[in-house]
Amino acid sequence: MLSFVIVKDDGTKAALDPVLTAVWDCDMDVPADSLTVTCPFDGELRDHTEELRVYENGRLLFCGKPDELAVIKEKTGVILRISARSPAAGLLDNEAEPLVYNSPNVALIAKRHLLPFGVTPAEDDSVPYYDRLQIEKGETHWQVLQRFCRGRYGSEPRIAGDGTAYLQGYSAKGNVVFSDGGEGVAYYSLKESSRRHRLISEVRVKVDRLNGYRSRIGNPNPAVREPRVRYINAAKNSTALAAAYRILRNSNRDSYALTLECPGCGISLLGKSAEVRDSVLGIRGSLAVSKVRYTAGSKGERSVITLKGE
Repeated sequence: MLSFVIVKDDGTKAALDPVLTAVWDCDMDVPADSLTVTCPFDGELRDHTEELRVYENGRLLFCGKPDELAVIKEKTGVILRISARSPAAGLLDNEAEPLVYNSPNVALIAKRHLLPFGVTPAEDDSVPYYDRLQIEKGETHWQVLQRFCRGRYGSEPRIAGDGTAYLQGYSAKGNVVFSDGGEGVAYYSLKESSRRHRLISEVRVKVDRLNGYRSRIGNPNPAVREPRVRYINAAKNSTALAAAYRILRNSNRDSYALTLECPGCGISLLGKSAEVRDSVLGIRGSLAVSKVRYTAGSKGERSVITLKGE
């Protein structure tokens, strides 16, 4: 059972009760979770809300400062709507100072780009990234973190709703089975999408300044049927070659999706390996929970869960 708590600007806490509606979106491809709740109008909450938190059995799942507090008056009454994003929002909303790091480590990146926004790294890694990391004018703190993680670990960072940053990539422990046959997590509806237009057939790479894009990295996915080509200039940037493989990997992942509508709250399933056992489609495996939208209201709780290829 989820509990919603307001932290006021004087540091005191108050349970948000009743909560009329709640909509919570979390996505492996979106840095910040977003949460919108409505409750009966309360002037004290409107004027003094500093942070919105969500707990499950005493464990913090989400904390975020409000982006918007709206008062809505209708014939049925007056409500207060609070919209907030998780701490990753600070990294998205703020530009980083343009400068150059030589062999930065996690402690430095955390001090300059994470801790000021209430984000704490999960890893304690003292080994530096033995390369030059230049921050360009206009880059956000999130972009700096993303480039550091790609260069240091070859992975995409993930900042959870509670403000914990997973720099070496994130995957929740355990495997979840969805089924319409009475085992595992039940679902109301299922939609399977094979999105062939998302598949990139090959990436052409320029490896030196004198020659053109002669090197080719093909996509071995047998579902590729039409040519869709991307170009990468690896002559200027040694990490560009890794980007070529990332383009193909992401295209394969995004080309297939299963969307399930399930009862209850599925937020804790984000990032887990998944399998679907359906009486019509059969077994679909090698999937992962990529996105969850949780909604609660007068009709109860439900979650729309999107699965993509691991």
